[in-house]
Amino acid sequence: MGSKTSSLLRPDEVQALTEKTGFTTREIVRLYNRFACLDKSRSGFLRREDLQNIPEFSVNPLCNRVIEAFFWESDEVNFTQFATLLSTFRPIRSRTVTEFNNREGKIKFLFRLYDVDKDGKLSKEDFHEVLAGLVGTTVQDKEMEKVIMRAICEAGADINDDDEEIFVTFEQFKKTLNHVDVETRLSMPF
Repeated sequence: MGSKTSSLLRPDEVQALTEKTGFTTREIVRLYNRFACLDKSRSGFLRREDLQNIPEFSVNPLCNRVIEAFFWESDEVNFTQFATLLSTFRPIRSRTVTEFNNREGKIKFLFRLYDVDKDGKLSKEDFHEVLAGLVGTTVQDKEMEKVIMRAICEAGADINDDDEEIFVTFEQFKKTLNHVDVETRLSMPF
């Protein structure tokens, strides 16, 4: 997916992206223009530092985790990958539900935010890193441990005497979000 650089969009590429992402042609063109502005090296790819330079990200305590979600599979993303990931945040419209823009896709994105070590499960360490990024030094380690254990218990993880083996699976994580309006909370206008 990252093997071909993005250049000027051809009509067939725009059409394929609208089908894959659910974005309108106008939204695709606007995203492409934003991508081109972020691509300071004009390589046709974005790297982590390109996204870290976005002012809106710098004030977000989850900035690094969101950026890591863009680079889940490689160290650079082309325009197709960029638009596909952003489609996760597109409001869900019944006529344009896609593989990425549906409840499950939004939950997978959230799971990736927490899965710091990318091992497909959420450990105490994963939770700790994300929560520490959110609260900084305002919460003591003992209190943080209580919050993490409570979250893990609520997710239905098996807790035994060996604390080090405690983790939350994607299915458990998804189940904890049954009563959360993920569709709305993980949407933004484009």
